[in-house]
Amino acid sequence: MSQMIPLNLVLASILDTFGISVTSILLHLLNLVVLTVGLYFLLFKPVKRMVRERQEKVKKIEQENSELNAEVKKLKDNTEEVLTEAKKEAADIHEKAVRVANQKADDIIGEAKIKAKGLVERTEKELDEERKKLQQDIEKEITDVSFVVAEKVLARDITKEDNKRMIEECLEEWSKK
Repeated sequence: MSQMIPLNLVLASILDTFGISVTSILLHLLNLVVLTVGLYFLLFKPVKRMVRERQEKVKKIEQENSELNAEVKKLKDNTEEVLTEAKKEAADIHEKAVRVANQKADDIIGEAKIKAKGLVERTEKELDEERKKLQQDIEKEITDVSFVVAEKVLARDITKEDNKRMIEECLEEWSKK
């Protein structure tokens, strides 16, 4: 059987070959632990705290951004409402203006019709008066001519009664025609 060399002797011989002692390894391990703990407290914790603070700032900014977006949306909705109301008011104002203009136009037309009717009535009255006057003038002329003709035809004087009767007969005949 071969001889078995204890593991710790083999390890000790390898370490002696490289010039490393167990105390040196333990010191290096102690240095590594101290360095790790020191770096943890000097670098890792502050960096972790800085990252946490940065995350909180980002969350705060995101929250403010969402609040601002909500406010902008609300303002936009309000603006649209105001615009819609303004359009309705403009339409109402336009409708009222059209209604007033139509009413004024109807009033003006009504007044013009009344004036025109009055003018037509006055003109018709004047025409009737003129017609009556002309008819009287024509009757007078006819009477005078008839009287002269009758005198010549009859070669005698006609009395007023004869004259009146002849005039009435002539007028009746002309009226029928």
